[in-house]
Amino acid sequence: MFKTVLLILIVIFISCKSENKKNIEYTGRIGIETFRLPGEKHIDSIVEYLKIDGKEYANQIWLVDKDKDTVGGNYFDFFIDDTTKLGNATRLSFTLTKPAIKWDSDIFVVLPFNDRELNDDFSNLLDIKLDTIYSLKDDNIPHPELSELNLPLNRIAEFEIEYGSIGKKIIRGLIVERGTLDGKKYERRLFFNDSLHVTD
Repeated sequence: MFKTVLLILIVIFISCKSENKKNIEYTGRIGIETFRLPGEKHIDSIVEYLKIDGKEYANQIWLVDKDKDTVGGNYFDFFIDDTTKLGNATRLSFTLTKPAIKWDSDIFVVLPFNDRELNDDFSNLLDIKLDTIYSLKDDNIPHPELSELNLPLNRIAEFEIEYGSIGKKIIRGLIVERGTLDGKKYERRLFFNDSLHVTD
């Protein structure tokens, strides 16, 4: 387990620092690179790159075996309905499925108060007003209905949002993972960009 975490961290940091990436296929602002990990006969790494403030950023990483089953990596799941009705509360759920640091890392979600103020490449994220949503473990709300489900509450963040107008709505921000490994504190950021439609 420790070797897997260490490998993921090495891949992340090398990917983030490398200036000359090859074979990255971009669709809009998202690029995907697939390559075989050195010394691993049947493990491929799929890396999602984003253009963040003009630089390539290794966002999510999936490690897959020869059967294309996911066996590791660093990625999240984001659950939201494609469509909602005007005035209805819509639930958003983020789960850090595979953490980069440790399984007991804590997460929180950061969103702009007004998405129209956020640049497409997230370059002004720290210059605008932000909202923070903490994990179910740290949100100071009792969750007795979840106590017996054995869920990783430290890696799940959920909240509801209600829109006052119809149309396409963009949901962008980042998931921040914080944890300690070998006595050192680490932080890993994963960006998300999604949308839903509000109808009347």
